[in-house]
Amino acid sequence: MTEAFNTQRMETDVLIVGGGAAGAMAAIKSIEEGSRALVVTKGPFPSGNTSIALAGYGAAFGHADPRDNPGVHFEDALKAGQGLCNQNLVRTWVTKIVEITSEMDDWGIDLVKEGDKFAQRPWEGHTYPRMVHQNLTTGRAVVKCLAAKSKEIGVPVLANTIIGGLLKEGEEVVGAWGLRYETGELVFIKANAVVLATGGMGNLFPMTDNVGTVTGEGYAIAFKAGAELIQMEFCHFLPTISYPIEMRGKSVFMGKLRQLLNEGGARLYNCLGERFVKRYYPETGEKRRGGEELTRAIGLEICEGRGSPHGGVFLDLSDVPLEMRQTQFSKLWESAIQTGIDLSFQPIEIAPNPHDLVGGVKIDVTGRTTVPGLFAAGEAAGGAHGASRFGGSALADALAFGAISGTNAAHDAAQKKKGTPWDENQIQGIESRIGSLLAKRDGIEPSALGRRIQEIANQYLNVGRNEEGLKKALKELEQMERESLPRLTVSGKDLKEIASNLRKVIEVDGQLDLAKIIATAALLRKESRGGYFGGHYRTDYPNRDDKNWLKNIVIKNQNGLLSSHTELPITEKG
Repeated sequence: MTEAFNTQRMETDVLIVGGGAAGAMAAIKSIEEGSRALVVTKGPFPSGNTSIALAGYGAAFGHADPRDNPGVHFEDALKAGQGLCNQNLVRTWVTKIVEITSEMDDWGIDLVKEGDKFAQRPWEGHTYPRMVHQNLTTGRAVVKCLAAKSKEIGVPVLANTIIGGLLKEGEEVVGAWGLRYETGELVFIKANAVVLATGGMGNLFPMTDNVGTVTGEGYAIAFKAGAELIQMEFCHFLPTISYPIEMRGKSVFMGKLRQLLNEGGARLYNCLGERFVKRYYPETGEKRRGGEELTRAIGLEICEGRGSPHGGVFLDLSDVPLEMRQTQFSKLWESAIQTGIDLSFQPIEIAPNPHDLVGGVKIDVTGRTTVPGLFAAGEAAGGAHGASRFGGSALADALAFGAISGTNAAHDAAQKKKGTPWDENQIQGIESRIGSLLAKRDGIEPSALGRRIQEIANQYLNVGRNEEGLKKALKELEQMERESLPRLTVSGKDLKEIASNLRKVIEVDGQLDLAKIIATAALLRKESRGGYFGGHYRTDYPNRDDKNWLKNIVIKNQNGLLSSHTELPITEKG
């Protein structure tokens, strides 16, 4: 059994899984509605990708330009979504974020102001300057504000804890189970409502700008519980340095890349020595191309087998003027020198890495999923953004639907009967599965399986995709599910190492499901559609096809099998 681990049972009204902007806001709003709330987060609180958000988020106050308002923001978001947005969700988010930002201003959030108005900066895709910000540390300002407010009202937090699955009573979610991986303690949490705010999936891939705890198992947790997932084929990718490995950076490289190409005379080459961007844009080549255009061109070259030796393309910086090398790009040159690279004649390699997942768990305007008792918010949720979203949308959406889901979860929790008994059979089943893992001394280490899943994702689920690659991915993932998952072991020299390995098993199990879901949706969508910095691009179906594919793909767990169907985008009239 689980004699190596202690177990703990807890009860709350609203359980929030995830401690980023969406989770923290959901907790605050649940408590303000009079509920007992509990936040469970894999890292510290607050944390997640919110902590590394840079340039700001969109909120249509009209302070920089009085012509701006949520109606204009709404139209901009629909354009970015390439026809697939749930318009009701968009209207809700662009309206709610103005209210929430004003409220956070009262809480003391440190956003840049000009007098009593927000200093709103312009951004690609926004008709008017709309980004509220704290220069390039907006995420820190949001985290600091939410942390202070959470402390003020006493938000209870269970940190350094990974949720392994949801507890159900019939079709309804009634809690979750997890692991306190630093202490080796299993926790069972009974709740009248659960808000899933587990963030994105960047670390499904070997290289990402996401924080280390963002591994993507939250989508699989919802999937296993029977929730519908939508738009899972649409991901954002950003080119960044991939080789030399020592030069890999966590920061966004796209702005620097475009400046190097447009002003510095840098060039992109494939493994054949071709200026491949001219294949797609003969008149301009790399110059004056948007971020999405460059990302797509790079991704397609790699997908078609013309990539560089380390899975990217070559970036030639040999003609960048000396002045630029010594000023705005001095750190880049210094970094190269430290790794033994002379950029005056040696290229580096860049490759697309995942920034965020555009789709997620399907929700309505209340934050409710298709499973009773389960809500979702932030990057874990899907439907609002269609095929793509422009900068400043993810954080705005997270704050808005974090507030909405937290409020409605509290309302639902208040209506439910208190003091229902624990489902001992369900708990014993979970303990039995954990016990089987603990008893196994030999087998496959979860880290090894995780690395192989990352390799498959990087090779077949990146910006460029095709039928052959997606079928190969699904075949290998299904084989791993049959043959490798049952052989995983969590053995270690002490309880802490065992608990750490069990955490990895939970992550890897979820990532295997997630990779299958993304590959399935990508295989079904026989077209290319995307916007800012990626989307979904098929080399065998290179064009957008509104006649056949102006619809969303929905994935669901049907009696243990992955099933799918399509549905038309929801308009405000329907």
